[in-house]
Amino acid sequence: MYKQLTEENRLQIWALRKEGKNQSQISRILNIHRSTVSRELARNSGPYGYEPQLANKMARYRKQFHQQVTEKQYEELVIKLNQMGLNKEQCQRFILHYHPELDMEQLENLIVSYGQ
Repeated sequence: MYKQLTEENRLQIWALRKEGKNQSQISRILNIHRSTVSRELARNSGPYGYEPQLANKMARYRKQFHQQVTEKQYEELVIKLNQMGLNKEQCQRFILHYHPELDMEQLENLIVSYGQ
C-alpha cells in the first residue's frame, strides 16, 4: 500500500545521499520501495541537489492542488447526475458505489451543496 513520505523520511534521504548511499541502499535502510526514493529525488532535486525542506513544501502544494482538483471533479459529478435526473438517494448510491473513498459526511456535503 502506498504511504506518503514524512518530513523525517525526507531528512533521512538527504542525509543518506550526503553519506554517498545510492537509491537502492536508501530504500533498504528506510524500508521503502526503490521507486519511491527515485521519484522523490527526481521531483525534488534542484540545481543544488536534493533539498528536503523544498521537498516538503512541494509535497504540501501537490497534495493541496490534488484535493482541489478532486473536489472539483466530485462537484461536477453531482451536478451531472442531477442533470441526468437522479434524485438525492440515487446520487448517493451511485457515488458510494463508484467512489468508496468518500465518507458519508463528505457525500452529504457534496449533495447538499451541489445537488437538487
